[in-house]
Amino acid sequence: MNTCGYKRKFEAVVSQTNTTSQLSLLPCSPAQWLQTVISPLPAKPSPELEKFMSSCDRNVNDEVINRANIILAAIFPKGYNGKRCMSAGFHHSSLMDSRWIEQRQDEALKLYYKVLESICESEAQKLQSRNLTHLLTNERFHRCMLECSAELVSAAHMGARMLFPSLLERIGVTAFDLIRVTESFIKHEGSLPRELKRYLNSMEEIMLESMVWGRGSSLYNSLIIARPPLAEEICRLGLLAKPMSSLDAIAADNHLSNGEKVFSEVYNSPALPMEEHSPVVNNQNPKNPLPLMPLLSAFASPNPGGRCSTILETGINLIFNKVAKLAAVRINHLTERLKLLQPIREIVYGLFHRILNKKTALFFNRHIDQIILCCVYIIVKDSTLKMTLMEIKDTYLKPPQHTPQVVRHVFVKWSPAHGNGKNRDDFIDIKTFYNEIFLLAVKPLLDEVKPAKASDQAAPANNTDDHCSGSPGISPFPSIPDLSPKKVSPSHNVYLSPLQPSKKRALISTGAKSYYACFGESTRPYQSPSKDLSTINNSLHTGERREGVWI
Repeated sequence: MNTCGYKRKFEAVVSQTNTTSQLSLLPCSPAQWLQTVISPLPAKPSPELEKFMSSCDRNVNDEVINRANIILAAIFPKGYNGKRCMSAGFHHSSLMDSRWIEQRQDEALKLYYKVLESICESEAQKLQSRNLTHLLTNERFHRCMLECSAELVSAAHMGARMLFPSLLERIGVTAFDLIRVTESFIKHEGSLPRELKRYLNSMEEIMLESMVWGRGSSLYNSLIIARPPLAEEICRLGLLAKPMSSLDAIAADNHLSNGEKVFSEVYNSPALPMEEHSPVVNNQNPKNPLPLMPLLSAFASPNPGGRCSTILETGINLIFNKVAKLAAVRINHLTERLKLLQPIREIVYGLFHRILNKKTALFFNRHIDQIILCCVYIIVKDSTLKMTLMEIKDTYLKPPQHTPQVVRHVFVKWSPAHGNGKNRDDFIDIKTFYNEIFLLAVKPLLDEVKPAKASDQAAPANNTDDHCSGSPGISPFPSIPDLSPKKVSPSHNVYLSPLQPSKKRALISTGAKSYYACFGESTRPYQSPSKDLSTINNSLHTGERREGVWI
């Protein structure tokens, strides 16, 4: 797992939803967690979860169990030859052992039921109702939950990414579907070890940076309904996702349909259309609509209609906000390495945010780092700074996790005027993309950020102007915790890493804070780290409590 600096910062930003009450102060390895927390659970719905399923408009207990068995059998295949197992991500002969497969299926099933029950309890409390039909009949939601469970079980045993992303297509979901579950999964499984939380965060980062924008992402099926002006470009590029495979098709593909009952009366079509299981959109009683559930709004199916567009826009904005947070971390990291001033950083982020909401098509089938690099260069070029695109590109490529492919292969689909009379896919370098596509599209937006640039020089926090229709307004630059190690003395090679905010809150919430000295900010304004350490040492000797230091 990659633990580079900006990944840690991204984890800190995305985990700002407070889950302090669920934090465990006792460290536990993923393998220990599986053995002590998950393995003792029954491999079937608990009585409480069964009550939720029987409280729906129809009892969905059998459907949930049947679906779980089919999807997990597709993820952990039995009796497959080596070629099929290798294609699914299993690269070790031991993984093909039938007993090992059964154990992993059982563990994933137990984890799935455990988290599903926690989510149902949370949603029922929000709705003040135990009727969760709209959530418990959502096919994409269940498949994504099962994929998360299987991925965590596999990671806990193997310590490496084994299933993701190769199995998404096989179980009929996309990264856009899966990313709407990861945060809820972490939130509702308080016992999840830190390593597995980081693992899910790393998956989320991979999905946000490129996979949700790739061809075949279900994001585009939502965009053409929620934001009709983008429909023409989405269709021109051929980006729409295929219909989701039915359970019958998945079961047949895994040789499970013989001798096993499949609910063909429910899943009787060769492929589930995009508008499957969407009772909220097609509400039979519009005078008394049910309150909208957050998870359901994230999994609303693309279906024409005024209310559906609003629901879909909520789900899209959820993903766009995550993309903006990730971009803020990466912009901060790149501008620090380039030694650019904070006002430049904030203008770059403001431009990126405007492009995300006003020129969304620039992201289609591309990597967000390609847009970030172009944003940095166009703002630097518009200023008095002397810096070339080559310098920015070379600085970007220095960290080992960045690959040259990002700057060498930028997707375009030339129009007939550029492509010898044909619409054709092509890949160009970042410089050509900037000159021929990015600059022409973004140049009108520079007039919008120029006033912000001038005001930022005097008041950096003054960048909240302009709301575009149908899109969220430009947000201030997100707060990014400084988790980098600090040198405590100029004459000694000693560094201290500030405590992460979530850990600090967890320690403060217990009665054991007298045993810890926690500092993430300076104990006094404009004070050096070495003086911070002196302050802590003095407080240890005198028993004095100062702001930012708990003794």
